[in-house]
Amino acid sequence: MFDERGPAQRRNDRSGALQRDEVKRVWVDLAIAYPRPEEQPVRPMPEGVDLQSRVPGELLAWRRTTTGEWVGWVCLPVRRGEEIRYVYQYVVAAALSLREDVPDKRSHDRSPGR
Repeated sequence: MFDERGPAQRRNDRSGALQRDEVKRVWVDLAIAYPRPEEQPVRPMPEGVDLQSRVPGELLAWRRTTTGEWVGWVCLPVRRGEEIRYVYQYVVAAALSLREDVPDKRSHDRSPGR
């Protein structure tokens, strides 16, 4: 799904990261990015940071780890109670999947002269 590393990507001169010329919309599965230890019981804490949901994100670039895996540089929302913060972080490729949003109806209804 993400193995295409062709002309749509370039290397950032400053960071060395592979960057897309366009932002890719992705789903980020935080439960994969932050796996819970299986032996620990779940203790609900509504005021805690939610790291187990699937959230929409924007894939900005790819980077290789020291062990050779690909990680995506992603902007994503993290919820804590009612508060939402947008963070930029590396996320393992296994936690990312392409997201196809419904197009904005207003952009398709426009015609010249409107």
